[in-house]
Amino acid sequence: MLFKISFLLSLVILTNPIMAASFNCGKATTETEYLICDDPILHEVDEKLGKSYKRLRKVLSKKETKLLQQEQHKWLKQRDLELLNCSELDCEVQFYEIRIKQLGPVEKVGFNCKKATTEVEKKICVSSLLKHADGRMTKLYKLEKKPSQNFIQEQRNWITVRDTKLRKPDCDTNCAWQVYQKRMEFLIKHIYFKTANHNPK
Repeated sequence: MLFKISFLLSLVILTNPIMAASFNCGKATTETEYLICDDPILHEVDEKLGKSYKRLRKVLSKKETKLLQQEQHKWLKQRDLELLNCSELDCEVQFYEIRIKQLGPVEKVGFNCKKATTEVEKKICVSSLLKHADGRMTKLYKLEKKPSQNFIQEQRNWITVRDTKLRKPDCDTNCAWQVYQKRMEFLIKHIYFKTANHNPK
Protein backbone atom coordinates (compact mmCIF):
# COMPACT_ATOMS: atom_id res chain seq x y z
CA MET A 1 0.00 0.00 0.00
CA LEU A 2 2.79 2.42 0.94
CA PHE A 3 4.66 1.50 -2.27
CA LYS A 4 1.52 2.24 -4.32
CA ILE A 5 1.08 5.64 -2.64
CA SER A 6 4.78 6.52 -3.20
CA PHE A 7 4.56 5.45 -6.84
CA LEU A 8 1.43 7.51 -7.45
CA LEU A 9 3.02 10.50 -5.71
CA SER A 10 6.10 10.25 -7.95
CA LEU A 11 3.80 10.27 -10.99
CA VAL A 12 2.07 13.38 -9.71
CA ILE A 13 5.39 15.17 -9.21
CA LEU A 14 6.64 14.29 -12.68
CA THR A 15 3.39 15.24 -14.40
CA ASN A 16 2.54 18.36 -12.41
CA PRO A 17 4.42 21.26 -14.08
CA ILE A 18 4.14 23.51 -11.05
CA MET A 19 5.77 20.94 -8.74
CA ALA A 20 8.42 19.44 -11.00
CA ALA A 21 10.56 22.24 -12.45
CA SER A 22 13.07 24.42 -10.58
CA PHE A 23 10.75 27.37 -11.21
CA ASN A 24 7.00 27.91 -10.95
CA CYS A 25 5.48 26.64 -14.19
CA GLY A 26 2.31 28.51 -13.31
CA LYS A 27 4.29 31.67 -14.00
CA ALA A 28 6.09 30.47 -17.13
CA THR A 29 6.42 33.20 -19.74
CA THR A 30 9.21 32.24 -22.16
CA GLU A 31 9.20 29.65 -24.91
CA THR A 32 11.92 27.70 -23.12
CA GLU A 33 10.00 27.65 -19.83
CA TYR A 34 6.91 26.33 -21.60
CA LEU A 35 9.07 23.69 -23.28
CA ILE A 36 10.44 22.54 -19.91
CA CYS A 37 7.00 22.56 -18.30
CA ASP A 38 5.51 20.45 -21.09
CA ASP A 39 8.23 17.78 -21.05
CA PRO A 40 8.40 15.40 -18.01
CA ILE A 41 12.06 14.56 -18.65
CA LEU A 42 13.11 18.20 -18.87
CA HIS A 43 11.05 18.78 -15.72
CA GLU A 44 13.14 16.25 -13.89
CA VAL A 45 16.57 17.45 -15.03
CA ASP A 46 15.63 21.09 -14.46
CA GLU A 47 14.62 20.24 -10.91
CA LYS A 48 17.88 18.30 -10.39
CA LEU A 49 19.86 21.28 -11.64
CA GLY A 50 18.04 23.64 -9.30
CA LYS A 51 18.87 21.45 -6.31
CA SER A 52 22.54 21.08 -7.30
CA TYR A 53 22.86 24.82 -7.79
CA LYS A 54 21.31 25.61 -4.39
CA ARG A 55 23.51 23.06 -2.57
CA LEU A 56 26.69 24.52 -4.04
CA ARG A 57 25.64 28.07 -3.21
CA LYS A 58 25.26 27.12 0.46
CA VAL A 59 29.00 26.40 0.87
CA LEU A 60 30.25 29.53 -0.92
CA SER A 61 31.16 32.96 0.39
CA LYS A 62 28.98 35.93 -0.55
CA LYS A 63 31.46 36.95 -3.23
CA GLU A 64 31.60 33.48 -4.76
CA THR A 65 27.82 33.09 -4.49
CA LYS A 66 27.44 36.24 -6.57
CA LEU A 67 30.00 34.92 -9.06
CA LEU A 68 28.11 31.62 -9.40
CA GLN A 69 24.80 33.44 -9.70
CA GLN A 70 26.09 35.64 -12.53
CA GLU A 71 27.55 32.63 -14.29
CA GLN A 72 24.29 30.69 -13.88
CA HIS A 73 22.42 33.52 -15.61
CA LYS A 74 24.80 33.22 -18.56
CA TRP A 75 24.32 29.44 -18.60
CA LEU A 76 20.54 29.87 -18.64
CA LYS A 77 20.78 32.11 -21.71
CA GLN A 78 22.91 29.46 -23.41
CA ARG A 79 20.45 26.78 -22.32
CA ASP A 80 17.59 28.68 -23.97
CA LEU A 81 19.49 28.68 -27.26
CA GLU A 82 20.39 25.00 -26.93
CA LEU A 83 16.87 23.83 -26.12
CA LEU A 84 15.27 25.79 -28.94
CA ASN A 85 17.83 24.73 -31.53
CA CYS A 86 18.61 21.17 -30.46
CA SER A 87 18.67 18.79 -33.40
CA GLU A 88 20.40 15.69 -31.99
CA LEU A 89 18.75 12.96 -29.92
CA ASP A 90 18.64 13.80 -26.18
CA CYS A 91 20.94 16.82 -26.62
CA GLU A 92 18.70 18.90 -24.31
CA VAL A 93 19.11 16.39 -21.48
CA GLN A 94 22.85 16.03 -22.09
CA PHE A 95 23.27 19.80 -21.90
CA TYR A 96 21.54 19.76 -18.51
CA GLU A 97 23.40 16.71 -17.24
CA ILE A 98 26.78 18.29 -17.94
CA ARG A 99 25.86 21.31 -15.81
CA ILE A 100 24.35 19.17 -13.05
CA LYS A 101 27.49 17.04 -12.81
CA GLN A 102 29.70 20.15 -12.74
CA LEU A 103 27.78 21.67 -9.83
CA GLY A 104 27.23 18.63 -7.70
CA PRO A 105 27.45 16.79 -5.54
CA VAL A 106 29.53 19.29 -3.56
CA GLU A 107 33.03 17.88 -3.18
CA LYS A 108 36.11 18.44 -1.05
CA VAL A 109 39.37 19.40 -2.73
CA GLY A 110 41.22 16.52 -4.38
CA PHE A 111 44.42 17.00 -2.36
CA ASN A 112 45.45 17.91 1.20
CA CYS A 113 45.27 21.69 1.58
CA LYS A 114 47.32 21.49 4.78
CA LYS A 115 50.21 20.29 2.64
CA ALA A 116 49.66 22.79 -0.17
CA THR A 117 53.02 24.16 -1.33
CA THR A 118 52.59 25.48 -4.85
CA GLU A 119 51.07 28.82 -5.78
CA VAL A 120 48.26 27.06 -7.64
CA GLU A 121 47.42 24.72 -4.75
CA LYS A 122 47.25 27.66 -2.35
CA LYS A 123 45.03 29.57 -4.79
CA ILE A 124 42.62 26.63 -4.90
CA CYS A 125 42.62 26.13 -1.13
CA VAL A 126 41.44 29.67 -0.31
CA SER A 127 38.35 29.30 -2.51
CA SER A 128 35.37 27.09 -1.66
CA LEU A 129 34.30 27.14 -5.29
CA LEU A 130 37.71 26.02 -6.56
CA LYS A 131 38.02 23.36 -3.87
CA HIS A 132 34.70 21.97 -5.07
CA ALA A 133 35.84 22.22 -8.70
CA ASP A 134 39.08 20.37 -7.99
CA GLY A 135 37.31 17.67 -5.99
CA ARG A 136 34.57 17.28 -8.56
CA MET A 137 37.04 17.03 -11.43
CA THR A 138 39.08 14.45 -9.49
CA LYS A 139 35.99 12.32 -8.82
CA LEU A 140 34.99 12.45 -12.48
CA TYR A 141 38.50 11.48 -13.58
CA LYS A 142 38.51 8.49 -11.23
CA LEU A 143 35.25 7.19 -12.71
CA GLU A 144 37.28 5.92 -15.65
CA LYS A 145 37.89 2.42 -14.25
CA LYS A 146 40.47 1.30 -16.79
CA PRO A 147 42.11 4.49 -18.04
CA SER A 148 44.27 4.17 -21.12
CA GLN A 149 47.78 5.60 -21.15
CA ASN A 150 46.50 8.28 -23.50
CA PHE A 151 43.76 9.22 -21.03
CA ILE A 152 46.29 9.40 -18.16
CA GLN A 153 48.67 11.51 -20.22
CA GLU A 154 45.88 13.86 -21.23
CA GLN A 155 45.12 14.46 -17.54
CA ARG A 156 48.77 15.20 -16.84
CA ASN A 157 48.86 17.59 -19.79
CA TRP A 158 45.73 19.31 -18.54
CA ILE A 159 47.23 19.80 -15.06
CA THR A 160 50.25 21.46 -16.68
CA VAL A 161 47.98 23.76 -18.68
CA ARG A 162 45.86 24.46 -15.59
CA ASP A 163 48.89 25.42 -13.53
CA THR A 164 50.16 27.74 -16.26
CA LYS A 165 46.80 29.52 -16.48
CA LEU A 166 46.14 29.72 -12.74
CA ARG A 167 49.62 31.15 -12.06
CA LYS A 168 48.81 34.20 -14.14
CA PRO A 169 48.08 37.26 -11.92
CA ASP A 170 44.95 38.13 -13.91
CA CYS A 171 43.45 34.63 -13.56
CA ASP A 172 40.99 35.16 -10.71
CA THR A 173 38.48 32.72 -9.20
CA ASN A 174 36.13 33.04 -12.16
CA CYS A 175 38.98 32.37 -14.59
CA ALA A 176 40.07 29.27 -12.65
CA TRP A 177 36.48 28.03 -12.37
CA GLN A 178 36.13 28.25 -16.16
CA VAL A 179 39.34 26.24 -16.60
CA TYR A 180 37.96 23.49 -14.36
CA GLN A 181 34.54 23.55 -15.99
CA LYS A 182 36.01 22.88 -19.43
CA ARG A 183 37.89 19.89 -18.10
CA MET A 184 34.83 18.57 -16.28
CA GLU A 185 32.74 18.92 -19.42
CA PHE A 186 35.28 16.88 -21.34
CA LEU A 187 35.35 14.16 -18.65
CA ILE A 188 31.55 14.03 -18.42
CA LYS A 189 31.18 13.68 -22.19
CA HIS A 190 33.90 11.04 -22.28
CA ILE A 191 32.64 8.96 -19.35
CA TYR A 192 28.87 9.33 -19.56
CA PHE A 193 28.16 10.07 -23.21
CA LYS A 194 31.27 8.66 -24.93
CA THR A 195 31.37 11.69 -27.23
CA ALA A 196 34.62 13.43 -26.24
CA ASN A 197 37.69 12.36 -28.21
CA HIS A 198 40.14 15.13 -27.49
CA ASN A 199 41.33 17.15 -24.54
CA PRO A 200 40.16 20.80 -24.53
CA LYS A 201 42.77 23.38 -23.57
